[in-house]
Amino acid sequence: MNMDLHRVTLEGYRSAAQMMFNQEETLESIVPDACPDIARIVSASAKVFLKDKELGEGTLRLNGTAKVTVLYIPEGEELARALEVAIPIQCTRDDPRFHAGCPVLADLQAPSADARTINPRKILVRVNVSVWAAAYEKECRELSADLTGGVDDGVQKLIRTRKCCVIPSVTEKTFAFSDVLRPPASRPEIEELLACRAELGTADAKFIGKKLVLKGDVQLSAIYRSGEGVCQARFELPYSQILDIGEVPDEAEPEVTVTLKNAECRAREGELEAALELLAQAAVWERRNVELISDAYCVGTPIDVERSPVRLCTLAERSARRELGRKLCESGIPAKQVLDCAAAVSSLAGAPAEGGMEFTAQVNACTVYLSEDDALCGVETEIPVTCRVDLPEGCECACRCRTVGEATAVPVTGGLEVRFEAEFSWTITREEQAACVTDVKPSEVKEKGPRPSVVIRRVERGEALWDIAKACGSTVDDIRCANTLPGEEAEAGTLLLIPARRI
Repeated sequence: MNMDLHRVTLEGYRSAAQMMFNQEETLESIVPDACPDIARIVSASAKVFLKDKELGEGTLRLNGTAKVTVLYIPEGEELARALEVAIPIQCTRDDPRFHAGCPVLADLQAPSADARTINPRKILVRVNVSVWAAAYEKECRELSADLTGGVDDGVQKLIRTRKCCVIPSVTEKTFAFSDVLRPPASRPEIEELLACRAELGTADAKFIGKKLVLKGDVQLSAIYRSGEGVCQARFELPYSQILDIGEVPDEAEPEVTVTLKNAECRAREGELEAALELLAQAAVWERRNVELISDAYCVGTPIDVERSPVRLCTLAERSARRELGRKLCESGIPAKQVLDCAAAVSSLAGAPAEGGMEFTAQVNACTVYLSEDDALCGVETEIPVTCRVDLPEGCECACRCRTVGEATAVPVTGGLEVRFEAEFSWTITREEQAACVTDVKPSEVKEKGPRPSVVIRRVERGEALWDIAKACGSTVDDIRCANTLPGEEAEAGTLLLIPARRI
């Protein structure tokens, strides 16, 4: 009796690890000779740029630079000046799920920064770096889908179609673009740029053929001097990119992350010159139907069947929801006009809740404003935002949070009312073990004596017709016909007439 297993290959990636963590960096910096002495520090803001990613056995390293802009009032002057300090960043995380060669999606943010004077010519700069990273592990599994041969000997096969989720592609692309921007007609020209903050807006992605078309924008918020005053202007820089990802199935969904690699802004002839370098990263989730042969037996000649469990990701649902963050931020000095408001997630924690998970993001909001006497001031506060996610039993949830859109601050009695939106995005997955036939061969054990032609058997709880047919040397179809059963299952306690199959 010749029998052969028909095998299929399931190739792609699986989500190995996703995490968010924080780290703090400090640096002492000397005020350049061309800058006057510092009398008062107004505020400090930072942006982190990702340089490269290194993944070794059990260790993830992200290298980058934090550029901290310090606004200060010089001694003997009233108008603000700016000082930029660059801090090298290396974020390291140890985890046994990290393996060399695994692709990684990563994003770095700087939710808060501050600067303190050591003396008028020296400052201590601190920046809090928030890191989000997701690692994917390469998988290539050979599965048995069918068994051919042995039909005349009465070979019975249990083939099931299983729904599973795989990640066929993880890719990234670095791209750069630049523009020259003029302030709106309602704003004066830029004479001296004090600070320029770049924020990535929401990126939309869709499949066109074998391409992933990515569209988004970068929001620039500039604080600058014009004449004898300090002004603010916002600019929007749209971008679009195409990522090659190969064949795209109908039921595929992209998970996209865009992060800054560099941003250079400077004032020139009343305008703003901006040059940006971005890294687009994408993982493609695909839903597939996979046929597995779970079991086999023979009613004619005994056979030995070897089975092994295989792990399948049977569920992968991605969703997102925006929650409003709002808080009254007390300020010691009353505000007349807000120049800039920035909000970024500093930490994210999840706790079990009834029927799901509750995630809490701590968002740091920093506001720069003018007081009633036109003095430049800064204030910072932390705002918690929560989001509840329904989680089916036996599933895991990986969640990420980031602020979206423009954060706003409005002067009110007692301080500033800060508002922003935080977007929680999550992926719910479930992994299950499925039996799969790995080898079939004729049995060396011979049957003892003839089988009875008919057996009466009571169905036990949790017992399937396949189990009964296999144990009694019959077939599911013969049992259904003999008992006029409409389907392939029978209720527990039912008495069945089981005819033996003759070959």
